[in-house]
Amino acid sequence: MPPKNPRVTIRDALKNLEEKFREFCHELTALDEEPRVRTAEVEGKSRVVITKLLVSRYGQSEALSRTITTLRVIGCNDEAERLVINQSTTQSTVTMCPTCGAKGHFVDRHQIDLIKRVSNINPILDHLLKEEVLTQEQYDQARAIPTTQDKMRFLFSGPLKAGEPSKDKLLSALEKEEKYLIKDLRGKK
Repeated sequence: MPPKNPRVTIRDALKNLEEKFREFCHELTALDEEPRVRTAEVEGKSRVVITKLLVSRYGQSEALSRTITTLRVIGCNDEAERLVINQSTTQSTVTMCPTCGAKGHFVDRHQIDLIKRVSNINPILDHLLKEEVLTQEQYDQARAIPTTQDKMRFLFSGPLKAGEPSKDKLLSALEKEEKYLIKDLRGKK
């Protein structure tokens, strides 16, 4: 079965939340990165309205990433993983940054900052190995590289050239291990 588009995937994930839906909406408003979601925009709204809000505010790809992050924050890890799987199998398209209008994947747009500023690289490499973005040989090569910056350069020069799904997996790992860096980068215009 072909993957659903991100809008449908988000809507279905929100339908599955049941009693956690209010907590999901609360966490959306707790994020202080721009563009923000205000309490009045989600209070008493349906799942369909919240889905439309996310997609219109952030674009489909970024809305999906933010939904995954928020689901993890509220402890809905199984639902988040279902979205990650759908995200990685979704047909690759060039996406627009909702804040600055730049084209391309988030990790491509912020490659220089990621190379300079990622500090917690080993758990990210572990995640990429587990998600099969890296082979065991690539993982061993990356771990042998002495600096974090050169490890990030290694990822960009090789494994991430495989396409959008590998970049999505890196972004997922970064959202978990470097959440404040990602928050800062998302706030940049």
